[in-house]
Amino acid sequence: MGLLDRLWTATSVSLFGDVGGAGAADMERARQRAQASALVVWLLGKTGAGKTAIVAALTGDPRAEVGQGFEPCTRTALFYDVPTEAPLLRFLDTRGLGEAGYNPTSDISWCEEQSHLVLAVMQVADPVQHVVLNALQQARHRHPDWPVVVCQTGLHRLYPVGMGHPIPYPYTGGPEDETQVSLPHPLRQALAHQRKLFEVLRGPRPRFVPIDFTVPEDGFPPHEYGLELLWRVLEEAGPLAFEALHSARAEAESDRIWANARPLIYGCGAAAAGAGAVPVPIIGVGGLAGAVALMLRALANRYEVTWTPRTFGEFSGAVGGGALAWWTLRYGLREMLKLIPVVGTVVAGALNAAAAFAVAVAIGEAACVWLAYQRRGLSAPNDEVRRAFADGLAAGLRQAKGQAMQPEQRA
Repeated sequence: MGLLDRLWTATSVSLFGDVGGAGAADMERARQRAQASALVVWLLGKTGAGKTAIVAALTGDPRAEVGQGFEPCTRTALFYDVPTEAPLLRFLDTRGLGEAGYNPTSDISWCEEQSHLVLAVMQVADPVQHVVLNALQQARHRHPDWPVVVCQTGLHRLYPVGMGHPIPYPYTGGPEDETQVSLPHPLRQALAHQRKLFEVLRGPRPRFVPIDFTVPEDGFPPHEYGLELLWRVLEEAGPLAFEALHSARAEAESDRIWANARPLIYGCGAAAAGAGAVPVPIIGVGGLAGAVALMLRALANRYEVTWTPRTFGEFSGAVGGGALAWWTLRYGLREMLKLIPVVGTVVAGALNAAAAFAVAVAIGEAACVWLAYQRRGLSAPNDEVRRAFADGLAAGLRQAKGQAMQPEQRA
């Protein structure tokens, strides 16, 4: 059996299952690999600072507003996976600091071991932030190079009566904010006071982002004020994860399902990359198949379409054997390099991580075209499916070349 046939056969087994249940096990392993490779953002702040509103604004998922979609990890900390099927990004939301009778020491220690980036949240009108700063000092003592982003929230609380948000958005996150004449004096003072607190924090200076996320009833449009600056800052710290998430939000007007599926596609790509880096020959093909199957099943659920062996066969034919065969052949040759001790294993693992990521992204993009037509009761033109595959492959390769497939090792 050729390598291309092996990939589709293994994917089919994972999609439709077999007697031994290997398909479900492969997909569960792929989901766990995605969780392991996802960027973890630790949300840290006092109760009522606006952490949950930030998660809701970044993900566009209203479930965040009522706490659904969170996976408990300890008694006082919760994960929010984006997307849930194969996370590319995990928000770690912790209990609000400063609550009476709550000692956060053990939670802080536990969260440090899970995280890659700290997103501190402070109400700008609240000058008493020593509990947040103490937690950050503890974390930075052990992780001096950790990125820290500070969201200063609730800007309108320091506006004079009748004032709305300054338009265009005037903040830079730098010292210019403290002399910006379009901002009321009490607000400038509050911003400067909180930022001065961080002068004692070791390591790189945090990035400051003034934001104000409100509901329409508050009367302060736009209701996600400062979101674009927050995107830019976060994309510098976690480009792969936040670029995909931002793309999903930005493209929602064109094809909402396809656009919102992009984090899922990239998450499964990361899971496939993790399998490709496994230093055991041939295992990567099965891992790639499990990640692809997980992605195809999740995409079908979003499009409200059911895969059958027949439709899966039609889709694999529409992708085009020639284009995919060349990539799977290269992938298979790299798998054989793993038989060479040490050097072959390292080189092949790195190459396969990138190739697996790109192939998974390409298949996901092609599947979105195929499923969109199926949703309407139509057959997708082969040229459109293959063009989506080619575009996805190019995008996946760009990401693979520019970003590591695994987060940096935790200190």
